Amino acid sequence: MAATDDHPGSTRGRPVNTKLTPAIMEAVLALLAENGYAALTTAAVAKRAGVSTATLYRRWPSKRDLLLAAAAQIAETENADIDTGTTEGDLVELLAHKRRVLSGAVGATLVALVGEAAHDPELAAIVRHSVLEPTRDHLAAVLKRAEERDERRAGDASSAAHLIIGAILARAAFMGSDDATEILRDEDVSLLVQAITGAPSHGLPHAVPGR
Repeated sequence: MAATDDHPGSTRGRPVNTKLTPAIMEAVLALLAENGYAALTTAAVAKRAGVSTATLYRRWPSKRDLLLAAAAQIAETENADIDTGTTEGDLVELLAHKRRVLSGAVGATLVALVGEAAHDPELAAIVRHSVLEPTRDHLAAVLKRAEERDERRAGDASSAAHLIIGAILARAAFMGSDDATEILRDEDVSLLVQAITGAPSHGLPHAVPGR
């Protein structure tokens, strides 16, 4: 039987059990990755998460509410604090972090969110705040240190952030792979580092998880 915090006679309007939130968000991400936004339904999310639809509706009464929550879930992964001592090292580590956290279902969810954001200004603002702005802020810190070290840098943080997120979205949309290396391949990382620093990359020792 599906786990639920509901039972006969429960009080209408009782807050959802917050312990169920991870399972519900995992279900949203998985279903978006498998079937896309158009096929996402609250009933499917409830079934996948093992909760009742009543439980789901208490906190997320619509599919759009679930989508907004998924955007916030992605934002929680954008907390990299990287300082390796060199600009190239910082960029390689930042891109490796992106490759780890945006692989699989999260990357597919990001594609779905960006597609819907074109028609929803509120969602667009949330995606921008959740993904683009943290990337820009991390890059701004990397490039500021590069300036202080008098190292080469060819791009500004905003342009570099758009370049990186664009590369991630293209891989996630067209490759459709759960393999983390497909989100940003080594060749992608090398080209991105070169574009941002204005100098050829000297190798990617940290780019591949587990290597």
